[in-house]
Amino acid sequence: MKNFLKKIFIFLLFPPFLLFLFSGSMVSESNLELEKHETSEIVNPDSLLQKQFDRAVDFLRKGEFDYSIQSFENAILTINQGGLVDKNLVYRTYVNFGVLLNRVGDWKKSLNFYDIAESFTITEFGDDSNKLIPIYGNKGTIFNNYGDLVKAQNYYEKALSLLEVEGNPKWLSQTYNNLGVILYKKANYSESLKYYLRTLNLKKESNSQYFSSTFNNIANCYKKLKRYDEADLYYKMSIEEIIKTNGTDYYLLGDYYLNYAVFQNEIQNDKNVLPYLNLALDIYRKNFGDKHPDTAHCLKNFGDYYFKKKDHLNALQYYQKALISELDNFNNSTVYINPTMDELDPQLSILEILKPKAVTLRYLYDKTNSISDLDFSLQTYDLCLDIIDKIRIAYQDEESKFALSKNEKETYNQAIEIAVKLYQLTKDVKYKEKAFIYSERSKSASLQSSLNDVNAKNFGGISTELQEKETNLKLNIAKYRELVHDERKKQTPDRDSISGWQNVLFNLNEEYNQMVLRFEEDYPEYYALKYDTKTIDIEELQSRLSDNDLLIEYSISDSALFSFVITKSSFEVEREKIVKDSFDYHLEEVRNCLKTNDFANNSVAYYQKYTKSAYLLYQHLLNGKDSLLTGKSLLIVPDDKMAYIPFGVLLKKEADTTTMNYRNLEYLIKYNSITYHNSATLGFKNHSSSYGFSSNKSILAFAPSYNDVNDSILYTERAYRDKLYPLPGVKEEVINISKVIHGDLFIDDMATEANFKANSGEYDVLHLAMHTIIDDENPMYSKLVFTQNSDSLQDGLLNTHEIYNMNFNARMVVLSACNTGDGKLLKGEGVMSLARGFFYAGCPSVIMTLWTVEDKTGSNLMSNFYTFLSHGLKKDDALRQAKLEYLKTADALKSHPYFWSGYVTLGDVDPLYDDGLIHRLMYFAFGSVGIILFLFFRKKFKGKAVA
Repeated sequence: MKNFLKKIFIFLLFPPFLLFLFSGSMVSESNLELEKHETSEIVNPDSLLQKQFDRAVDFLRKGEFDYSIQSFENAILTINQGGLVDKNLVYRTYVNFGVLLNRVGDWKKSLNFYDIAESFTITEFGDDSNKLIPIYGNKGTIFNNYGDLVKAQNYYEKALSLLEVEGNPKWLSQTYNNLGVILYKKANYSESLKYYLRTLNLKKESNSQYFSSTFNNIANCYKKLKRYDEADLYYKMSIEEIIKTNGTDYYLLGDYYLNYAVFQNEIQNDKNVLPYLNLALDIYRKNFGDKHPDTAHCLKNFGDYYFKKKDHLNALQYYQKALISELDNFNNSTVYINPTMDELDPQLSILEILKPKAVTLRYLYDKTNSISDLDFSLQTYDLCLDIIDKIRIAYQDEESKFALSKNEKETYNQAIEIAVKLYQLTKDVKYKEKAFIYSERSKSASLQSSLNDVNAKNFGGISTELQEKETNLKLNIAKYRELVHDERKKQTPDRDSISGWQNVLFNLNEEYNQMVLRFEEDYPEYYALKYDTKTIDIEELQSRLSDNDLLIEYSISDSALFSFVITKSSFEVEREKIVKDSFDYHLEEVRNCLKTNDFANNSVAYYQKYTKSAYLLYQHLLNGKDSLLTGKSLLIVPDDKMAYIPFGVLLKKEADTTTMNYRNLEYLIKYNSITYHNSATLGFKNHSSSYGFSSNKSILAFAPSYNDVNDSILYTERAYRDKLYPLPGVKEEVINISKVIHGDLFIDDMATEANFKANSGEYDVLHLAMHTIIDDENPMYSKLVFTQNSDSLQDGLLNTHEIYNMNFNARMVVLSACNTGDGKLLKGEGVMSLARGFFYAGCPSVIMTLWTVEDKTGSNLMSNFYTFLSHGLKKDDALRQAKLEYLKTADALKSHPYFWSGYVTLGDVDPLYDDGLIHRLMYFAFGSVGIILFLFFRKKFKGKAVA
């Protein structure tokens, strides 16, 4: 249903702007011939353009789009010939042609004319002209249709900033409508309903005659909120209203009929579904013909109706008809033929036809038992995933990429399910390899796309000057985003400041987007690197694993847990049927037990809950793999919420729960070292080892002081300020570490953000022992908190989005901080947002905490970790040994996993130091000293003998 609304809202946004721009009277189709004659007769270009514009708009109002396009194209030719005085008329021509192209589904060309209109308007009327409002609003609508919600929101907010000055209630109501659309797509139906009701009130205040679209949107919200009687009332009101104002053949009426048909289908009132679908289809065909997105979407809903009736063959026929209607260059009516990538322009609307087609083929297999039905279902999912990749690449911001991954996670899950089923039926290994590739694509896509950007800029032949310009643009964009974000969180935000910053931010984003387009056109090597979406295959992965490695990648759906079990010489896939809610319950039980520091209430019942859930999770995740686990380094690629528990606390054996004894539990960490990867592709494709010495300085450690937190700087973080208590253990931690590995320490007042930015690129290891502020709603705004310094240009808060814009030469970063990894989990995108930022910035290995760690414990554990590192151990082995060393001496209370299990290793685990080389250097040093002493005493002895 969400995708159905996407189609509807194409025309719901900013209709008053279209009417405001229209002028002229109705004409007949024969006036096209008259227009050709007048072109040669009229000398004054302004008069000629006015007549061409009037005809184009009249055809548009009549729904005669082909004639309207011809007239607008003639008008554009007149503009290009020059000599025009009426700038308003030029403006109206550009904008209305964009409206028309949007209406007929040519979004790319529509966007191009809006770009031209925007540039023209700013040049002729200024960047604060209210004439920009419909341009920004309609550009926002197009990006909304593309599914790029971040860009859409940027344009809506730009329009809103001008409207707040303009004060036009009609236009303001449409902007509220847009915000309702965004919230609806985010499934925030209650808030969306508030904006739609606000839209309705503004329309009533302005005596608007156009209520039908708002009634329709309100009905959609009521339906989602399961307030069906109110939904039915508003749907009927929307239909009655649009017939009253526009008649029974008006092209927009089709969308209202279609909406009501879908509603009737969902509440299982079958008698109304087909009649209203047919009413909608008749209107679409009359107005648009067979080849049009709205016609296609209506046909897709016929397919949905028959699928719900379990008439799968009829459903497939209608999905095929929908594809033919959606695509200009595809006309094959055979349901076992899909369009190729060359025959389509990757859009979400095509996905919404192909996905139910794939599902229907899967259900058809249950009736026919035909492998070919199941195989073609998988082929259809292959095409879906290729389209998703293309859409993701087109997005230029992280938030939109993450949102796409989250929204399409189920598509990847379905592809995995079918591939595994085909492997079980045929024993053809290509299917289990496909299943693994699908799992990888679901996990690595967004970060891999970002890392491709980095590689492209490094190796794509782009000049240093252009790279620096891009970097500066990104830094400025990040800064203004932060200013707007933080100001909005204040109790009394400064609206003028927000508006000014948004204007600057909008212009910076436009400049950045144009730069990226230039990169792709002028630097083909960069373009090729950026668009690489290949994941690592099994053969390459196995070649990169050591004999002692065991990699297990998980993928979880609502009903199944898939485990891809891979060693140097073997590869298996396992499917376990699960109840997702039950599985998540045990994950949350373990997580809650680990995070708590309320040990006064640590009862036997509490102990029993933890040990039961930790053992059950081991049974789900690792049961039956004991023979493989023996002597192996365990590499985990988690999925979903399992990314937020350390596997080392899972229990290999059931615990005796009659008494509490945390020290002697059979933790997995006692048997195996463990490390984590966002995906196997990110961990091993083009893998470069961190092994060996570096020419850089050794370690840079920061331990800030929080004795005097700056109130003004942290004004927007009032909820967190009480948590920024002093951390006395961190100073001892970094001092002890420096005794093991030489480096430079920035402690207390010296541990500032400015010092970190100035020095972090010169060191081999970065160790940050400090608080964090976690923003669960906006992970890119999670912050590392340095010492506050009111005299500095830096605010002492290093955001994740700032880390993305930095460059590190470090081979390892340690985030020994409170709640470092406690950010929002974005499904399909791996583990922690902060760790992702450091990977992006060039650091291959991250050691971090998953919850607040008691500081004295952290200090001791980290000291042992670095000691084992200096002995030449791999990072995961060093962390395991540090934990086991801690458990040996911990008392009954401090052996609780809360104190020691929160540290985890992500990414590269190769040793930082060559223990053999260290020993050889030590032997050489001792040997040299011995030789010197020998020569000294020998000389002294000879001297005495001579005397």
